[in-house]
Amino acid sequence: MHLQSIYRDLVMVMLSISTGCLPRLENKQFFELTSVVRMMKRLVVDSAVDGFEFVLLPEWSREGPPLTLSSASVDCEKHAVAEIAEMLEAEGDFPILSVHANRDIGNYLCSDMAEDVKKGVRLAEECLSFARKMNAKVCVFHLWDTFKESLDLVRLESFHRKLQSQFTDVAVSVENIPTKCHDMGPFKLVHGFKHKTLDLKWASMYDEFDLFMPYLDEVDNVHIQGRLESGRLRPSVGNLNYEKALEYIKEHDFNRIFTVELEGAADHNAVVEYLGKLSVLASGK
Repeated sequence: MHLQSIYRDLVMVMLSISTGCLPRLENKQFFELTSVVRMMKRLVVDSAVDGFEFVLLPEWSREGPPLTLSSASVDCEKHAVAEIAEMLEAEGDFPILSVHANRDIGNYLCSDMAEDVKKGVRLAEECLSFARKMNAKVCVFHLWDTFKESLDLVRLESFHRKLQSQFTDVAVSVENIPTKCHDMGPFKLVHGFKHKTLDLKWASMYDEFDLFMPYLDEVDNVHIQGRLESGRLRPSVGNLNYEKALEYIKEHDFNRIFTVELEGAADHNAVVEYLGKLSVLASGK
């Protein structure tokens, strides 16, 4: 599976925003699905984005609390993936450009327990089926447990190839999330995967942005994660200049997805204004 075949219809960067941050634009909790849908509708009316990255939260699972850190209470609202798909279809034709798979998947896949690994496989397939149903071209994965000091990359890469062969119409995209592996930063870990999501915050944290540039043809999604301050999005770790980084990426004929991931509180109008500036950069006008 090649990026060119998945993105054959795109001629310029598509601008997206993560649904994980949308409820905060109206002072709601990140897991409130009605708020997610309401804000998606509002941004569509604003013509602020080309589409969305829909985040499938582990907090919504009825099978138990998240394995990864969460600020949500254990009794927060619950939703099955199939129910979410039905709700989105009933509410309207939302342009979902990518799906962020359940972030617990990597923890399950890296477990020493066979039943955990089996669950990780099931969740991954469930998320990809959701992405296909939503006509999303990309499904973003956290493919490892960030607290593990060693990882079986051979097994993870084999699993990735198998998933990609099952879902040839969706890019199984591995994000450069942090790691505690000795002498293995995120760049080295994702290097063997042909579909990559480049999160600029983590690239800033590890000072690895330049390492990814020769492999832009393998990057199908760029996460712009940070705090909005004085009209600019800034990383909360490291010193990467997002404006210069995005200009460089665009100048090198990148024609896939820029996804905004807001941290902290943000005013709706300020976010729309920032998205407008980003849209100009993405379109190359």
